Amino acid sequence: MGHTINIRKYAWTAMMLFVALAMTAQQLPLSNEAARLCQQKQLDAALQTSMQALTDDVESADAYAWYVNGYVWKELYKAKEYGLRNSPYREEAVRALEKSMKKNNASQHLTMTRLALRYLASTYYNDALQASRSISDKGEEEANALFGNFEKWMQMAEPGVVMTAYKKEFAKSIGQRYFALWQVNTENDSNRLKAALQYEKMLQLDSTDVDAYYNLSVIYYNQAVFMYRKINHETDMFDMMTIQETASKLIREEALPLMDKAYALAPEKGEVVHGKIILHRALDHEKDVEYFKQEITRLVREGKIKTERTY
Repeated sequence: MGHTINIRKYAWTAMMLFVALAMTAQQLPLSNEAARLCQQKQLDAALQTSMQALTDDVESADAYAWYVNGYVWKELYKAKEYGLRNSPYREEAVRALEKSMKKNNASQHLTMTRLALRYLASTYYNDALQASRSISDKGEEEANALFGNFEKWMQMAEPGVVMTAYKKEFAKSIGQRYFALWQVNTENDSNRLKAALQYEKMLQLDSTDVDAYYNLSVIYYNQAVFMYRKINHETDMFDMMTIQETASKLIREEALPLMDKAYALAPEKGEVVHGKIILHRALDHEKDVEYFKQEITRLVREGKIKTERTY
């Protein structure tokens, strides 16, 4: 499963709001009052006052007024709509923070604004991962839209941020979901292809990703297994030989080379070594099976993996 972003470390933006109050008390009285009400958790009153501030020519021209407005929307989102993937409060919050960053005096409040925006971006990422785990045959539009919002706001909150790890984790989560759907209905080959596509995306982002090679190998192996399972007492002899050869070729020419790449990158990763055993056993490579079984024993002895399996 994917890793969520820890949003707690961005909660200290509330402390930053206190710091700004003294600087704005006289120049921006409505925004200052809205901030005070927000700190007292009177969020509805804070929003009403902040919206009033934005109708004032002086206050609406100031980045701080828009920051406070975005901050109040953010707090309302946390209090009333947290976890709601299409939250209007969150959308209002990011728009207000974006406007704050475009004002002439934006630099004065940029640190606070970016922290608040980064928090909201992180919620889009977490929601994107959650949506990816509930993808159905209807598609992945919601998950992709949420991730797109995450990318947009994260890059604005943290210019120059490297998105590779996030993109890989998101693709992996979608791949796992499609793989699970394929296991439920192996006749729906489109889910297998969609799962494989996500792991290929991971490798385009990072050609050294062990999990991507491993999961692609597992897909090809399972594809071969499902072919074998179609053989029964009614299967024609010629058809049986064709299925067996096609399945063996999948393991030999697709699954094993991918697992070899995973092993080259992580020779002491337990699941990869187990994968080598399973694939070599399927191909009747008994010497290789024995070698990797001994490797498992060594890794257990050295405390690098927890338990051996029965083969």
